[in-house]
Amino acid sequence: MATMGITKGLCYYTDNRCQEKIVSAVRTNLSEMGYPIVSVSLKPLPGFGKNIVVDMEPGIETMFKQILIGLEASESDVIFLTEHDVLYDPSHFEFTPPKEDVFYYNVNTWVVNAETKKGMVYNEKQVSGLCAYRELLIRHYRKRIQRKYSWRQMGYEPGVLRRSSHMVESWKSENPNIDIRHGNNLTTGRFANLR
Repeated sequence: MATMGITKGLCYYTDNRCQEKIVSAVRTNLSEMGYPIVSVSLKPLPGFGKNIVVDMEPGIETMFKQILIGLEASESDVIFLTEHDVLYDPSHFEFTPPKEDVFYYNVNTWVVNAETKKGMVYNEKQVSGLCAYRELLIRHYRKRIQRKYSWRQMGYEPGVLRRSSHMVESWKSENPNIDIRHGNNLTTGRFANLR
């Protein structure tokens, strides 16, 4: 889809370790948004956008490489990074980044435990809420992978730590995205109290 000549697309990445009922709901949800999807997975995802399968072990570095592969395969101007365990509200994709050199984070997120159904509002910057121009994201992830930073020390979110030369801004969609905690999430620490 295009907004004032700017095309938008989704980069979906998964380590294929999430419960099928969750990923099925997420993929159906994303497919209904009507945007081109490039999906990068460790196992085939037939019929879900342009699917690229990579032979890698699950982990943080793999996630960064999957994102870069998806970005390079996309043809859209603006990319929304999307994860296999987040239900995205349509209002999330209404946002159009006003600047080409800024990382934008939707901070309107509710976090829900799939087992206990406990939830909390989480208004922080997360990769799952990241949207930016594709070229900016490609430059970031190429550098990130080449420099082999300590993944945990650098954090996950582009632009958030001081070493970044790019600006970061946040915004809130009209309705929240739902981040589902399911036991195999790559990041877990701060949500331990949802058990």
